[in-house]
Amino acid sequence: MVLNSDVSIAKENAMAKKAAKKSAKKAVKKAVKKVRKKTAKKAVKKVSRTTHRSTGGSKLYAKRDGSGKFKDIQTFKRAHGSDVQRDAIDED
Repeated sequence: MVLNSDVSIAKENAMAKKAAKKSAKKAVKKAVKKVRKKTAKKAVKKVSRTTHRSTGGSKLYAKRDGSGKFKDIQTFKRAHGSDVQRDAIDED
């Protein structure tokens, strides 16, 4: 024969387990979110370029860093060459 107090204790234990599991799951979710946020900040923004013309008429690129400040001024020829080199896939 089961007493009411035994049933209520079992229910309390089950509820405590459920609450502990929920809080643990919430803590893990929060930690994952924090890590994702950190890695998102570390992701490097692609360098943007602004086109200009030199006095000789050649096309120039003004490279900007992540904050938007000018980092380097390149000729189109040099910038294009480095882009082609970077995007090239080795053939075996």
